[in-house]
Amino acid sequence: MPGPSAASISRILAIAAACSVVAAEPSPIVKPPDGSWIPGDTIEIIAKAGEGRLLLDGRALPTEQPFPGVLRAEVQVQAGTHTVRLETSDGSRQVSFHSGPAPEGRHGAAYRDHPPVQVDCSHCHSVSRRGRFRFSGGCQACHAEDLFIRTHSHQSHELASCGMCHDAHGSSAAKLLVMPRERACKQCHN
Repeated sequence: MPGPSAASISRILAIAAACSVVAAEPSPIVKPPDGSWIPGDTIEIIAKAGEGRLLLDGRALPTEQPFPGVLRAEVQVQAGTHTVRLETSDGSRQVSFHSGPAPEGRHGAAYRDHPPVQVDCSHCHSVSRRGRFRFSGGCQACHAEDLFIRTHSHQSHELASCGMCHDAHGSSAAKLLVMPRERACKQCHN
């Protein structure tokens, strides 16, 4: 009985590789998201890194560290496509974004910050007793509970975390969703 052909083995290996793909680790560069279009010229850059440096188009940026493990910079940019690189002792990560008018061929919504007005990081975040940076604001500090229930058809305590479905820093998607609504609901409902 002959064994499997080379083509069969190649297909089996390709299927096995596709099935074993693990979700990519989230980028330590929180803002701006990779591939985003930001209509303005003032850009807030946030990265999760204890130490390191942020570069915009190859030039080092003056940064602040509002919390342990967080780097932040706010810069004015010209219209066009830019790169932000985070360099740490573990290596570097990079994202690109476009600022100003929509880039040619772009069919999609512009990135919108959340909240839409500038607030301090400490509005939603704090440092734990162990010195760890954490979310502490609670979305209901700004979002009324009755509107939440009408939108979600659940009490807020029934959902594990707003961040499972919404990007608390901003998004190009409607309602700041990180995935399509149907997929978001299926995280809990089969």
